[in-house]
Formats: sequence, structure tokens, C-alpha cells
Amino acid sequence: MSINLKTLSIAELKSLQKAIVDEIDSRGKEERQKLVQEFRDKAKALGTSLEELLTEQKGKVRVSGKVAAKYANPANPEQTWTGRGKRPLWVGECLANGKTLDDLKV
Repeated sequence: MSINLKTLSIAELKSLQKAIVDEIDSRGKEERQKLVQEFRDKAKALGTSLEELLTEQKGKVRVSGKVAAKYANPANPEQTWTGRGKRPLWVGECLANGKTLDDLKV
């Protein structure tokens, strides 16, 4: 099937665009439903349910939280750094003034 888009009006193009988006959404929902059913069938074959498997896995998911500060600015202890990511300016200034990272440890 071939459509010559150059012959369509803007209204027709917009209508076609909406029809395409609707069709993509519809097919996506159908594919997800098929996939969920496939997973349910596999879980049932193992003697469990998909919900039980997902609940079991929830507890095993690693959640990354805040990392404790390793270094603090001696001039302003509220300024801290975990040692990860870009080095703050105050760390560079302290190092330039002869301090070591060990001197800045919390």
C-alpha cells in the first residue's frame, strides 16, 4: 500500500497522523497483553503466579540511596563531599593550600 502524501491536504495528513498514533497505541497494548499472558502461563507452569514472582523480586531490587559524606570543608563544615563525582571547588582550594584529602575526612 502506497500513499502519495503530497496529494493530501493538511487536514487529511493530520487525520492520517492521528490514525497512525491510535493504531500504534492499540497494537502496543495488544502486544503487552500477550506478553503478560505469556508470563502468567510460564509462572503457572512453575506452580506460582506472576504476581507472586513480582512480589518476590521487589524485595531483591537494590535501591540506591544517599551516600554519606566522606569529606568536609574545615572552613565551612556544612560543605561536604562524598568523594564521588566532580570535586567541589573548596576541595581543590584546600589541596592547593597544602592540605590532603585525609585532612578533610569527616
